Amino acid sequence: MLDENDARVSASGSAVLREGLRLGEARELRDGWYFPFLSEGSMAGCNGVIVNKQTGQLFHLGSAFPVERDLELYDRGYQFDSYDLVILEVRDRKQTLHALSRLHLDVVEPRTEHGAVWQVPRRMTSAELSAKLDQLPCILTAIRLYFDAEQLERARVAGWFTFETREHVGHPIEKNK
Repeated sequence: MLDENDARVSASGSAVLREGLRLGEARELRDGWYFPFLSEGSMAGCNGVIVNKQTGQLFHLGSAFPVERDLELYDRGYQFDSYDLVILEVRDRKQTLHALSRLHLDVVEPRTEHGAVWQVPRRMTSAELSAKLDQLPCILTAIRLYFDAEQLERARVAGWFTFETREHVGHPIEKNK
């Protein structure tokens, strides 16, 4: 388990941390150490970095949301850039389909043109999503949840379906085949 000093050393190696930036005071979370980025000028794009206490993995916060939102979601398990969403049980199919459709799920359709295979993503249709839910557990891969984590949290609280999130390991183009 990383202490604050070890976490600061890891955070100092962040590729986002560039000239003119420094790490602010650490804030301990349940699962990590948060370090805001401090700058003498304005900086867009990143509100700091969290270092996971167990793994040392860095998670860079975006700047689209308040820091408190991102820190709370981190401790709820939203700690990765890309996820596999595992639907374990569906209690309200209509609400489940509605909630999942708001996640902007893609499927990849390989196409061969001019002797090359192209991996072309497109939005998953409602019918395709419904068919996937017919067999549980249903695994939806390579999902980015930074902008949509609240959708899943609302569904969790409402009890429409139960799910797990896992870090997606693999090429991001390998989506929901």
